Amino acid sequence: MGTTDDPTNLTYNPQPTEKDIEWILRQLSKYVDPNDIQVRRGDVLAAWSGIRPLVRDPNAKNTESLVRSHLTTVSPSGLVTIAGGKWTTYRQMAEDTIDVVIKTHKLAAGPCRTKQLKLIGSEGWRPTLYLPLIQKYGIETDVAKHLVESYGNRAWSVAELTEVTGERWPVRGIRLSKMYRYVESEVRYACRNEYAETAIDVLARRTRYLSPPFFSFLVSAVLIVDLHF
Repeated sequence: MGTTDDPTNLTYNPQPTEKDIEWILRQLSKYVDPNDIQVRRGDVLAAWSGIRPLVRDPNAKNTESLVRSHLTTVSPSGLVTIAGGKWTTYRQMAEDTIDVVIKTHKLAAGPCRTKQLKLIGSEGWRPTLYLPLIQKYGIETDVAKHLVESYGNRAWSVAELTEVTGERWPVRGIRLSKMYRYVESEVRYACRNEYAETAIDVLARRTRYLSPPFFSFLVSAVLIVDLHF
C-alpha cells in the first residue's frame, strides 16, 4: 500500500513515521469493504520509505514550482543537465537528455533506439520458463517463478548455483527466509556477477529485505500488510 509524499530533511536512512502509516491505512479503508475486512495497525508487517529529489525549473516564473518528474536544462555554456526523476523512468530520462544534446549541439545522430532494445535476460523469455527449472533442479514452484521473473533467462545461472537442501523436496534451493522466495544462490550470483560487495548490497539492492538509503528531498512511505480473509 502506498505511497505518501511529504517534504523531509535529508537523512541517510529515512524511516516511515506513524503519521505516514496511519495516513496510508486511512486511504486503504476507502477501498475495502468494512463489512468484509478492517485493516488495522497490527496488520502492518513492514513499512519502508525513501527520499527522492524534486527540482525547480530555473525558467519558471514561479520559483516555488517543483517538477515531480525529471527536468532537462541547457546552460549558457552549452552544458546539458538532467535533474530529478526516479529509477523507474531511467530509460526515458536518458532518451530525453540525449535528444536535447543532439538538438543543442547539432550532432549527427539518429533517433533513440533504446525503447526497442531488449533488457539483459529477456532473450527467449516466456511465462512458462520456470517449468524447466523445476524439472531440472527440483526447485520449489514459487521460487522458480521468482527466479524467472527477476532474472529472465539468467535464472538458469542462478539455479545452477543453488545448494542441495538434503530434503526430499525441494531438492535444491535453500531459502534465506521461509517467509520469502529468495534463495542462497542469489547471494552468490550477486557477488560473482553483479559486483555486490557487502551484505547491504544484497539485502537492500538485490532483495527487498531492507530499504536502501536514498539521497534526495521527498519522502515516500509504503506499507506491506497482512490481510486475513
